[in-house]
Amino acid sequence: MFSRMKAGEIGTKIRTERKKSGLTLKELAKRLGISLITLQRVETGKSSPSVGLLSEIAHQLHKPIFSFLEEEKDKSYMHIKRKNQKTISSPVLKVKVIGPRKMIGSNIMVTYGEIKKGKVVDAHTNAGTEWAYNLEGKCILKFKDKSFVLEAGDSISFNARMEHSVTALEKLKFIGIYVKDQEP
Repeated sequence: MFSRMKAGEIGTKIRTERKKSGLTLKELAKRLGISLITLQRVETGKSSPSVGLLSEIAHQLHKPIFSFLEEEKDKSYMHIKRKNQKTISSPVLKVKVIGPRKMIGSNIMVTYGEIKKGKVVDAHTNAGTEWAYNLEGKCILKFKDKSFVLEAGDSISFNARMEHSVTALEKLKFIGIYVKDQEP
């Protein structure tokens, strides 16, 4: 069960999503197999939903369960402390997510990356568009039929569905923006 304050916040989110989906209180209650009164008490925060009920509500409203549990934040700003930035690394590439998805849009991610001199990021594709700004160093960005030498201060934007690889000619530091294709 969730606290009274949380129950009210969760209930408000459930009501908002139910209305967005075009369902009446009665229709959603029927789909859930609960009484209209029970759902009304959940939506008004008078009753806290069980995890099982919340899971079923999320399923019926086509939303992930965590979307009902996240605290509402002032979206006019987002401050991400360095220690809270997620890092993804491999022996070749180190990428720090400095602007996570949802900051701008659910399909956009802003990263800071480093590649050591002489290392190669093997040919790969991503479902979307990429933009990179080279902060420091020099690299070769290679596509099947074209190569670009990028130096500090250069930027490039490209269709990431094309197979591409990167070879660091010098220690490389870059900022990247990845825009993932929207799901149909």
